[in-house]
Amino acid sequence: MTAEQRQNLQAFRDYVRKTLDPTYILSYMSPWLQDDEVQYIQAEKNNKGPMEAASLFLQYLLQLQTDGWFQAFLDALYHAGYCGLHEAIENWDFQKIEKLEEHRLLLRRLQPEFKARINPTDILSEMSECLINQECEEIRQICFTKGMMAGAEKMVECLLRSDKENWPKVLKFALEKEDNKFSELWIVDEGFKGLESKAVEDDGMEISSIQIFIQEEPECQVLSQNPCLPSDESCNNLHSSLKPRNYQLELALPAQKGKNTIICAPTGCGKTFVSLLICEHHLRSFPHGQKGKVVFFANQIPVYEQQETVFSRHFERLGYSVAGVSGATTENVSVQHIIENYDIIILTPQILVNSLNNGTIPSLSVFTLMIFDECHNTSKNHPYNQIMFRYLDHKLGQSPDPLPQVIGLTASVGVGDAKTVDEAMLHICKLCAALHVSVIATVRDNVEELEQVVYKPQKIFRKVESRTTNTFKSIISQLMRETEKLAKNVSEELGKLFQIQNREFGTQKYEQWIVDVHKACMVFQMADKEEESRICRVLFLYTSHLRKYNDALIISEDAQMKDALNYLKAFFHDVREAAFDETEQDLTRNFEEKLEELENVSMDPSNENPKLRDLYLILQEEYHLKPETKTILFVKTRALVDALKKWIEENPALSFLKPGILTGRGKTNQATGMTLPAQKYALEAFRASGDNNILIATSVADEGIDIAQCNLVILYEYVGNVIKMIQTRGRGRARDSKCFLLTSNADVIEKEKANMFKEKIMNESISRLQAWDKIKFEEKVHHIQMQEKLIRDSQHKPQPVPDKENKKLLCGKCKAFACYTADVRVVEKSHYTVLGEAFKERFVSKPHPKPKIYDSFEKKAKIFCAIQNCRHDWGIHVKYKTFEIPVIKIESFVVEDIASGAQNRHSKWKDFRFERIQFDPAEMSN
Repeated sequence: MTAEQRQNLQAFRDYVRKTLDPTYILSYMSPWLQDDEVQYIQAEKNNKGPMEAASLFLQYLLQLQTDGWFQAFLDALYHAGYCGLHEAIENWDFQKIEKLEEHRLLLRRLQPEFKARINPTDILSEMSECLINQECEEIRQICFTKGMMAGAEKMVECLLRSDKENWPKVLKFALEKEDNKFSELWIVDEGFKGLESKAVEDDGMEISSIQIFIQEEPECQVLSQNPCLPSDESCNNLHSSLKPRNYQLELALPAQKGKNTIICAPTGCGKTFVSLLICEHHLRSFPHGQKGKVVFFANQIPVYEQQETVFSRHFERLGYSVAGVSGATTENVSVQHIIENYDIIILTPQILVNSLNNGTIPSLSVFTLMIFDECHNTSKNHPYNQIMFRYLDHKLGQSPDPLPQVIGLTASVGVGDAKTVDEAMLHICKLCAALHVSVIATVRDNVEELEQVVYKPQKIFRKVESRTTNTFKSIISQLMRETEKLAKNVSEELGKLFQIQNREFGTQKYEQWIVDVHKACMVFQMADKEEESRICRVLFLYTSHLRKYNDALIISEDAQMKDALNYLKAFFHDVREAAFDETEQDLTRNFEEKLEELENVSMDPSNENPKLRDLYLILQEEYHLKPETKTILFVKTRALVDALKKWIEENPALSFLKPGILTGRGKTNQATGMTLPAQKYALEAFRASGDNNILIATSVADEGIDIAQCNLVILYEYVGNVIKMIQTRGRGRARDSKCFLLTSNADVIEKEKANMFKEKIMNESISRLQAWDKIKFEEKVHHIQMQEKLIRDSQHKPQPVPDKENKKLLCGKCKAFACYTADVRVVEKSHYTVLGEAFKERFVSKPHPKPKIYDSFEKKAKIFCAIQNCRHDWGIHVKYKTFEIPVIKIESFVVEDIASGAQNRHSKWKDFRFERIQFDPAEMSN
């Protein structure tokens, strides 16, 4: 170390003291420090905090006379994750850290609000890039042991020391992503383009994932003491013979007295029928000459369709008119006409939000009763909450116009992150405040009758040991290390991204890391544009291969090795079919050199997955005891759905099983989703007695599948929150039903046990709130409402102004110019095409492997970058009415500002604020 370096470190020591927690780098610096010095530094932190510990650490450093310690200090900073501080000391330029001071001052000022409003676990995955790994683990641990406020305080402490120049903007993005109200108080410079989550798109056509809700038609098995079979014609006249059960009358009573009510009752008990009772009583209560108007909200289209059918059958016979509007039908009907002319309207909630926003519906006063299905979703920026914001602003603003009665339906109100009954009571009070309800209705007087209808399945935990040796993982891990090394050597600047330690292959954490690296590589810029193109293209390939290898390890962990190997073989087949340049040839050659060994390992019976062996034993035993068993097998991913279906079909000892599958509609990096008709068919096949007797499903089936005959639920490495647990367990509604949790991870079992504990404190909390004095409860709810309104009023977002400046779209892989935004046109609100003959020269097309027709579009081909060694997927080619047009997906491109040359990327079109011009057929003729 030179005298100048020693002098500079002394001069800039205050920056180091404010930023560095020396205990995070002590392991790297141990060769340079005495054991007692390390202990003193650790003790100083424990007693006085990290700043005093950093002072002592610097004191010891500056006393060192041995050569090499300064470079060791720099290396320790870099490897520990202090990249900003490393850069500042290396260049003796602390301007980037200095610029963070105004944000630190703001955060200190807002610290009380941050602690009150932030759940650190909601934003930690986004914020991890701005924190040290140990800090992330400490925050998680504090949240778990001391609660969320203590965890939020720790996060503030860590952010105040963060040396990452983008942490204020990352925090802004993380808060907005969670729709957290604190985001409006956290002011940062405009223009931040964060790392958004991957858009759910199907070849450029954005499709939202949905959830399926199928009930006995309509709840025949649980509504009446004289049940009929779904196929019975008498179900068409169900209302004439239905006799409500006593517990259903109990649930309906507060609402029939005019109270705003949350009805919290188990899945399968007939909450829809309760809503029919409430609705009929409400409509009949109006005096002659007056009429009521009811709106029933269903979150998802299948739920909407089911409820429209149920309500139409029940009420049209009684002389009331029923109609519905959803996202699938809104183009063909007038929402205003439907609401004005029908007695009962079934809506997906976003339809009403849009109608209120554009003035089509002037206010909620047009309704006399609103029913929210799955009302526990009334939080954050959910459409339910947006509707209730209008309601509460109207109510608290003391408008003279009448407001509708509010009813919420749910199987579980949840407890959020509560650890105690008091915290759970607050969470439930907040839900009551959001829905403006004064009563929580549960079954208390008729519990025995309810238990005769809804059977709580026996919960069984099965801890399975993982493979003792895993040669497959060792081979793939070696291929990943070699690929990482190649990537690191492409560019000195970007190579630093691959030097981060403690990344475990085959994990979701690695998946997130490689996605972030992939995105960073896409917007990498150099003065030499040809070299920039080469580097971006090569790193695009390396990171894509790393992601596929990681996917394969995840599949292997839960399924068969051969499933993971087949996944990789299919990927490399597609690689050969595309550009297949020199880099891809080298990567393919590396894989194929290991292919024979991988084949041998995957076919070796001794490498059977212990989890599958245990799953096999459960299925064998349960179907032996009860051959008519019907099972829902919940898994985490679509790839695993396909793998387990194949495993069952290929296993002769499981030939008694007839598996069906149920997944979401959106496209992921691993698989394309099911269509809505395919989802309905899968559920109907499962319901029918002679067809599928096991349904393998992802989380799409969490809410709403309601099949009385299902008596076995298996959660295969699958766990969620307390609401998910109650709803998933609720799928097994038959008498003597069982619910198995099968996992090799003890933490999964602990989380499920924590959910069971939370269910207990939820029930205890509801009981305590029901025992409260009416005035006390209403005062608590009103206090919460006033607090939330105060926050809302102070946080009105200005409408974002579209950027009218023309920009370039560059290929996201090779950076070749694609088009200008001035040539982009919007087709039917959500699809984007490019005008002009010039664009046609910049892509090539291949026939689409799955051509299909939907709405006004006929999907005919896929389009790719025309650069020979690129061939990046840009979208599709369609026939739209009489026009042949390309439809592009924004995630395939990098956006470049023409004036500044700055580049960024977007995962969804809605996040790209540019001036949108509607497609005009006249332009095509020109």
